[in-house]
Amino acid sequence: MIPRRSAIRARAIVADAADTRSNVLFFLGMTILSLLLIAGLSNIAFAADSDSDLGDGGKYGGYGVSSEMRQAMVLVENETFANALPFLQREVTNNPSNANAWNLIGFSSRKLGDYPGSEAAYDKALAINPEHKGALQYKGELYLTLGNLAGAEMLLARLNKICSSRCSEARELNDDIAAYKKAQ
Repeated sequence: MIPRRSAIRARAIVADAADTRSNVLFFLGMTILSLLLIAGLSNIAFAADSDSDLGDGGKYGGYGVSSEMRQAMVLVENETFANALPFLQREVTNNPSNANAWNLIGFSSRKLGDYPGSEAAYDKALAINPEHKGALQYKGELYLTLGNLAGAEMLLARLNKICSSRCSEARELNDDIAAYKKAQ
């Protein structure tokens, strides 16, 4: 009888091990699924954020954004502006009324020292959306780079009419103008 008990005990141990393995795999799968869900919700929350480093109220992310635009945003965030420009050019070729893409072309061009190209892109963004906060701020920064204080102040006045000092774009351009004046 002892061998039979050992066999039963061995089968019970094997069954327990299989149950344990199943439980571990189940909980591991649920953990991974939970992390993916949390990551997805974080991206949605970021896209809905009211202040984006790229201007215009964080509206660059989220649903309905092309793969070109998403790739360009990553490259701009990583400050690889020359690499972002081809994606942005494809975006405006496919969607010429995308003020956000024109703004990022202006931003990237300015960071690369192409000031005429930068101004032309900001002008296109503002022709599409005259209240594009990011384009107003960044064009104001371009004007300061070019020594056009009056132009930067004019753009700050436009920003203040749109959002007063409550928006980050107006605050940042105001700070840039103050720093510019102090350096003079």
